[in-house]
Amino acid sequence: MLERIWKARRDERGFTLIELIMVVVILGILLALALPSYLGTRRKAYIAEADQRLQEWATAQWLYYTEHLGFASTTQVSLPSNTNNWTFAGGNCSGTTPCTATANGQGPVAGASIVYTISSNGSRVITSGGF
Repeated sequence: MLERIWKARRDERGFTLIELIMVVVILGILLALALPSYLGTRRKAYIAEADQRLQEWATAQWLYYTEHLGFASTTQVSLPSNTNNWTFAGGNCSGTTPCTATANGQGPVAGASIVYTISSNGSRVITSGGF
């Protein structure tokens, strides 16, 4: 009789509770290892977004400068439009004094800032903080 019980037990399909718990633990460990890398990559993408928009603005300012020998106001060369992650300020330049625009982070990059300054000789200075 005991042999029939063991044979019936071997014929059953499915997982034991211990096997299921081990799978959940392994998945948790993998998630704990992968999540910080994913979040860091996402943050870098947000920063690259602001940097790219400010580079486009600086290029437009420089092209205006080479044509008119002075930087443009925001009505002539507008700042990038605000996004869910960044607000842009400054950029109201005129003449030959250095022109500056700032991207201030919000949401997932709150507290971060990128400052782009372009000079009359074409040099660009990029400073950042809060990363």
